[in-house]
Amino acid sequence: MPKANLAKKTQQYSLEFKRKSVEMTFDPDVLIKDVALAMDIHPFMLSRWRKEYREGLLRPSRSKKTVSKSPRKAPTKAKPKESSSDESPELKRLRKENDKLKLENDLLKKATVSVGSTQDRYRFIARHGATHGVRYLCRWLKVSHSGYYDWKDRPDSQRQHQNNALRRRIAEIFSASKGRYGSPRIHSALQREGQSISRKRVARLMREGSMKARVARIYRRSPGTAKFFATHKNLLLGSPAPTAINQQWVGDLTYIKVGQKWRYLSVVMDKYSRNIISWRLSEEKTAMLTRLVLREAIEQRQPPEGLIFHTDRGVEYGAHEVQNLLKRHGIISSMNRPGCCTDNGYMESFFHSLKAELIHGNIYKTDHGLHAAVREYINDFYNPWRLHSGLGYQSPLEYEQRAA
Repeated sequence: MPKANLAKKTQQYSLEFKRKSVEMTFDPDVLIKDVALAMDIHPFMLSRWRKEYREGLLRPSRSKKTVSKSPRKAPTKAKPKESSSDESPELKRLRKENDKLKLENDLLKKATVSVGSTQDRYRFIARHGATHGVRYLCRWLKVSHSGYYDWKDRPDSQRQHQNNALRRRIAEIFSASKGRYGSPRIHSALQREGQSISRKRVARLMREGSMKARVARIYRRSPGTAKFFATHKNLLLGSPAPTAINQQWVGDLTYIKVGQKWRYLSVVMDKYSRNIISWRLSEEKTAMLTRLVLREAIEQRQPPEGLIFHTDRGVEYGAHEVQNLLKRHGIISSMNRPGCCTDNGYMESFFHSLKAELIHGNIYKTDHGLHAAVREYINDFYNPWRLHSGLGYQSPLEYEQRAA
């Protein structure tokens, strides 16, 4: 079988394009990779062009002068006056090109549309035409100004009207979630309203509206531990997932900063529905804190005997007062394996969501302010409204009500 010729046609770039790309990198406020992205070339290629520029290989070609090969004629020296007259236009040209490059660099910092669609370029011109001039931007983006004005005067299509309505509804959902919902959850919320729309379209409309969900990478310290309790094993390993509420609970502690001090949040969650049953903030990380939160959960739910309560191996959960409370109500204690904090992944996921969606980016100066924010997040948003991908994009309370 003959070998298939899969070679792609090599892109050819003009000398002017290479020189323009290299000169853009001379601005100290512009990164080489940003210029490469704007010009749709690889950074390595741009680096090679910079080297060729330094070696003089990218200079504009000039008409070559014929030199006599006769050895009898000595080369005549150029007159200083003629050199000065040749240099003056060159300096003017360089200054003009420098001003042009500064303007283009300023545009480059604002947006990169040189490789976008024609409509993207028209939108960019509409935003910046009053500052830089419509005709100049049309030349820079290689579109006709007549086409731009035709696009500007053209009435919105049905698709654009739909996008505008969707954009307004997405903004309402995004604002109601206080910036916590990304495109997957907003897409699910729209589907629950009966709208047929793809997730990519939602993501695109969110990007165009500069709507970005609050996300953060959480670096959480492991709480202080005492000795490992050999009698308390991870009973959730290998066990089937819960099929109803009050079969498996999970609990944990985390740190939240208030001013220059730390506060400690203790939480008990029903693993079946992700519902936060009880929570409490305290100035100290003690067994009394975890016991109070656990007692509130027991009083609220009245769970049957045989419930598994899973936590980490911290002293706050291994203390006698906490273990005695569990035994009095027939609750079985389960703990992480030594060094395996991911065994309590449900609580880790909740703390990640809470810190990314509520804590990070906000500064709480008083205990009252922090308590009010956590109460609003858990009681008014997380339990009744927050959509969980693991629950089929339902809220914890909705999931419990449908399962009842």
